[in-house]
Amino acid sequence: MTNKSDILIVGGGPSGLSLARSLAAEGLDVRVLERKSGIGESVVCTGIVGKKVFEEFGLRSDSIVGEIREVRLVSPGGRFLPYRHSHSFASVVERYRFDRSLAEQAEDAGVRIALETKVLDIAPGGDRVRVVAKDGEGGTVEYESRLAVIATGIHNGLQKKLGLGSAREYLYGVQMEVETDLAGATSIYFGKDVAPGGFAWVVPSAPGRARVGLVTSADAKTRFARLLEILNWPGFDASNHEPKYKAIAQGLVSRTFGDRVLVLGEAAGQVKTTTGGGIYFGLLCSRIAADAIRRALARGDYSAGGLASYEVEWRKLLRREIRIGEAARKILAGLSDGRLERLFDLARNDGMIPIVREKGNFDWHSDLILSLVKRLPLSLLGQWIRRRPQSLELN
Repeated sequence: MTNKSDILIVGGGPSGLSLARSLAAEGLDVRVLERKSGIGESVVCTGIVGKKVFEEFGLRSDSIVGEIREVRLVSPGGRFLPYRHSHSFASVVERYRFDRSLAEQAEDAGVRIALETKVLDIAPGGDRVRVVAKDGEGGTVEYESRLAVIATGIHNGLQKKLGLGSAREYLYGVQMEVETDLAGATSIYFGKDVAPGGFAWVVPSAPGRARVGLVTSADAKTRFARLLEILNWPGFDASNHEPKYKAIAQGLVSRTFGDRVLVLGEAAGQVKTTTGGGIYFGLLCSRIAADAIRRALARGDYSAGGLASYEVEWRKLLRREIRIGEAARKILAGLSDGRLERLFDLARNDGMIPIVREKGNFDWHSDLILSLVKRLPLSLLGQWIRRRPQSLELN
């Protein structure tokens, strides 16, 4: 038997679920196929989202477990640079509950979610998209829809089958949830000994609990062990906890549309290249995808040409953010620990904190990056930016 629907979404993460809810609310028959046994299971994420995201996208707030107002930046030498905002600017969420809440809202709108359903093949052709999947019992299930959306995160096999684009660069993240009363404020650690090409974090997630993790371009497992040594919490036994690992897509992805197919979320490279966070950009692009699908439905045109506006619009919205964030991350990655220490000194003494207060936006980083870079001497940034003077699009 073939299961038919109007729209088929492969992947039950925030972007796919948000799109599903939006389309189902308009009376469309929408199915979500999720390979995991439960929505939100085994997600590796700090769970930090901007406070405005709940109101902006009509999300329930029952997943919030904390608020962030103060952050400590820690230099390679272990010196603290505290930053305290005038109000809390981000929320810490329990990702399982965050995703489950999205799923419940989608189901309330009429979305049907199939769990333990691994898509093996996707074939647009004729007047339908045909999908072959394996269910939790190992049986083969077939689906048909007018249009399919690939929202599979870093799993890019379906895109490759269709000749669509996928991320060409990845960072590597690792995180562990621990029981501790020693975490203090949210702390971000920098330095080549901690997380070359990235940064590490300690985020209190609930009373007596914290998330410890890092993102790096090199050997995440070894670096994470080193981070635990640096933290040196008395009496803490890491053997009682299991770290989780994840690759994180980086950079713009081209060709995120095809005949009767769109690619959404991390699968489309819609990820902050500064932090690796994908929730907010994915939710934004789910709106753009919904608009593109509505236009396709109204015209009855599901061809690549009819869906091309989706990529034009999401790249117009995010291209600058992604490129500037990527350049800034690579500049920091190229700095020696000595230059990073000098950067911390400048931040303490050169009036950079007021710029952060004025220009800082948790979800949009490019204006802050450009404002800060304009204050920095080229001697500090080193050879990297001198070789690539246009990398930050300062003009």
